[in-house]
Amino acid sequence: MEQRKFQIVDSLESEENDRIAQYERELEDLHNRYSALAETSTDAIVQISEDYRILYANSASMGVFQTDPATLIDTPFADLFPPAEYKRTRQTIRSYFEANLEDRQQRGLSNHLELLGLTAAGEIVPLEISFGLSVSAEQGRIMTCIIRDITERKKTERKLRYLAYHDKLTDLGNRDLFALSLKEYLNEVRRYGNTKGALLFLDLDGFKKVNDTLGHHVGDAILVECTRRLRNCLRESDQIFRVEGEEREGAMEDLFRFGGDEFVVLLPQLQDPREAAVVAQKIIKDIRKPYPVPDSVSFPYISLGVSVGIAVVPDDGMEIPTLISNADVAMYRAKERGNTYMFFTKEMNTQVTRRLQLEEGLRRAVETPQIRLHFQPIHRRGRGVVGMEALVRWMHPEEGEICPDDFVALAEETGVIIPLGEVILRKACRFLGHLQHHGFADLFVSVNISPRQFDDPLFERKIVNAIERYRVDPRGLKFEVTEGVFMRHPESASKRIHELKVQFPGLSFVIDDFGTGYSSFSYLSQLPVDMIKIDQSFVMGLNQTHNRKIVRSIINLVKSMDLGVVAEGVMDEEHARYLEEHDCYNHQGFFYYRPMTVNDLLKLLWRERKIRQTETDYGEECEK
Repeated sequence: MEQRKFQIVDSLESEENDRIAQYERELEDLHNRYSALAETSTDAIVQISEDYRILYANSASMGVFQTDPATLIDTPFADLFPPAEYKRTRQTIRSYFEANLEDRQQRGLSNHLELLGLTAAGEIVPLEISFGLSVSAEQGRIMTCIIRDITERKKTERKLRYLAYHDKLTDLGNRDLFALSLKEYLNEVRRYGNTKGALLFLDLDGFKKVNDTLGHHVGDAILVECTRRLRNCLRESDQIFRVEGEEREGAMEDLFRFGGDEFVVLLPQLQDPREAAVVAQKIIKDIRKPYPVPDSVSFPYISLGVSVGIAVVPDDGMEIPTLISNADVAMYRAKERGNTYMFFTKEMNTQVTRRLQLEEGLRRAVETPQIRLHFQPIHRRGRGVVGMEALVRWMHPEEGEICPDDFVALAEETGVIIPLGEVILRKACRFLGHLQHHGFADLFVSVNISPRQFDDPLFERKIVNAIERYRVDPRGLKFEVTEGVFMRHPESASKRIHELKVQFPGLSFVIDDFGTGYSSFSYLSQLPVDMIKIDQSFVMGLNQTHNRKIVRSIINLVKSMDLGVVAEGVMDEEHARYLEEHDCYNHQGFFYYRPMTVNDLLKLLWRERKIRQTETDYGEECEK
């Protein structure tokens, strides 16, 4: 019986040993499979114990930490990181070790953490660690960590961030980076106090004309050169720099391009606001130096000015919108004087309010009787009035008549010139139709077309609508455009004009302000224009020898090309006589007529033609 018991015990012990052996084989098999799987990973995989010592490291650890994985075994997990970085993240790592999946979700912990690692060679590398759930083992709790070297990802992120925050042409910070940098700077001023700085708004004087006439490639080259000069103007104490590579990531830029020809400079450290004036003076001096024009024989060099507006921190504001607005206002005041700098003053707020009122009022005034036309006759000796130029007037309900000089440039800047120009076109065609159907079919009306209007994709359709609506004979309609319309895109501009002239025979185009741009006289032969208007600056300056030479050259050129010519700015008999002596017979200026209302013009025409005046008040009728 006892023997039987021993046999049963031995049998049970044998079975237990077999099961243990099987479990050990299965565990070893699982370990081998895990090790094999871990060895196929391109990411480093390490296991750590409860006392944060490394129990296992796969071969890929070599690529991340630049050391044999065997040397990592039984070393502190902290050795994989810079001491300060591990100290900063130690508690977070413990949270991953102790929390299960549900706890992590409740605590708002993601399953991975970004931090800096330390290689055996002492190199700092950005890492991303994914933490597995800890499991119990003979040696306590164990957690598996998958560690990725994210150096390339960080480089890509930096490049994307750089592209997002920098102007492609000049490599300067853009508006978004400016907003971030200014916010950071203002926070520092609030934190430490007793700090002065300045915000400088820069706008290049004359750049738009260069860009329109010589082309964007020339404008771009000038902007790049301008950027180089700006950097050289700024002092080392101003901490002005730009991020040129990944190693400069995180640096705050203080020179920014707002777009077009506008730049912003942030001077964060000033002992006295007058130091900002010193910087502004140096900027103005350097920007004024001639710029080489690539691939140009006619204009190898051109000169530009710059207007600078200065807002002082904290005196002129501690909020971003306020500072930007104040610096912008000061810049516009400087631009009125040309090529100078101005500090913001509280009195300028009145002008800001005025500008905003004008802009908002002008938007409302379009398509109302507030927008009216006056006309300045064009005179030819022996024939009297041969045509007239349409000139816009804003009849404000409270302020009365507002001069075009006070709102046309604003309309250009804000884009209101598009709907405003359409209103002017319609009113001018309506008046021309009236003239043509009441005995003045031989007269013409000229309408100014701005570059922004010409670029409007609906430009042609609006012309067609106006001509057809008012049954206008296109032979009496002239469009005045500046040289810049052709210089920017000569082929497409010429094609559009040619197509309009084919559709409406007799429709003509006039180059306004001729001679003030950068185009070559010889270029005229390629343009589908019919008349040249000599700019008034040359005519009014006929007492100067060089102006007389320019006027004679223009007239001779026009005659050789069988084009019409009009001289504007004729102020006295001497001007008129000189022009006629040189075969320019169409004159426009105060010597003959000032701009006049529709009714006054009709009365003038009736007197000249001895046509009986009707009782109709056409001026009131046409403004409805």
